[in-house]
Amino acid sequence: MAAADRIWSDARPSFLDEQFQFRRLTRRRLNRAAVLLAALICFITPACESQYLRITFLGDVMLGRGIDQAAGRTEDWRPFTQLTPVIDQADILAANLESPLTDAPAVTGGYLLCAPPRHAEALKAASFDLVTVANNHIADCGTAGTRQTLSILRSAGITVAGPDAEPVYLTVRGRKLAFIALDDVSRPVDESRAEEVIRKAALRSDLVLLSIHWGGEYQPAPSSRQRALARQLVQAGADIIIGHHPHVIQPMERISRASGKFDALVFYSLGNALFDQHGLPDTRRGAGVTLIFGVDGIPRYSVFMFEIDPARGVITRFLPDTTIDVIKNQ
Repeated sequence: MAAADRIWSDARPSFLDEQFQFRRLTRRRLNRAAVLLAALICFITPACESQYLRITFLGDVMLGRGIDQAAGRTEDWRPFTQLTPVIDQADILAANLESPLTDAPAVTGGYLLCAPPRHAEALKAASFDLVTVANNHIADCGTAGTRQTLSILRSAGITVAGPDAEPVYLTVRGRKLAFIALDDVSRPVDESRAEEVIRKAALRSDLVLLSIHWGGEYQPAPSSRQRALARQLVQAGADIIIGHHPHVIQPMERISRASGKFDALVFYSLGNALFDQHGLPDTRRGAGVTLIFGVDGIPRYSVFMFEIDPARGVITRFLPDTTIDVIKNQ
């Protein structure tokens, strides 16, 4: 089993394993089994379907450089088609957009990830509902490029969180959601400010979902900084933390809270969702997570993995084996 598979293996029990455990239940636990069975029946019954909220997150999306060149060689370029089985089930599809969409000139040195404005169509065609832009590349083409990016995305019907830390509120299936985007790479997060923003958002919403650009590039494990900051933001009121920037997958963690609320879920890095990096095998593998919120409000999650072909600029292979565990609280 590859290292990236091991990271997520605990989140992917097979249906046969579930059946085996069910058969071993003692009589004292049959009531609990009945509850789980009822939940499963509700999950697959149209009448109950509307009670479940599904939010799917992907990692870093980069539409410039080699990806832009690949798109130019392909008629009707749709890089996310292989993820359709997951995308079609999501109420909200979100990712970190690492490319400014602009024709403004570059104003920074180093790696420039600016992409043509027309690539907003690829995001729209894939049904992205929200992207975060709090990252170290949003200003690659200056303030004008940032403003054009925000305008283009909004014109495409895509909600934007960032580049500042102000929450974006969406109400979906009767739940008010607060999305907050932070960048800990360009400069360290202002922790006091972040805590204040999160606390206020928690008072105004049912769920606080935090997207953060952090960590070291190509590092398979979160740094001590990531872990400490995660705990600080969770105690302030973040329910879910989605990380990106390392360009490789990092583990997830549950963090308990002094408030007694359900354990927060921290996905330290989902890796690349679409990028032209090809030097390391792990940069060509990405992860996505679908968060499922039922009537009890406690998040369940299902993780899927996929492969990226940088030369073609598309996701090529999707592993659809994580759809049966969505009612299981890991």
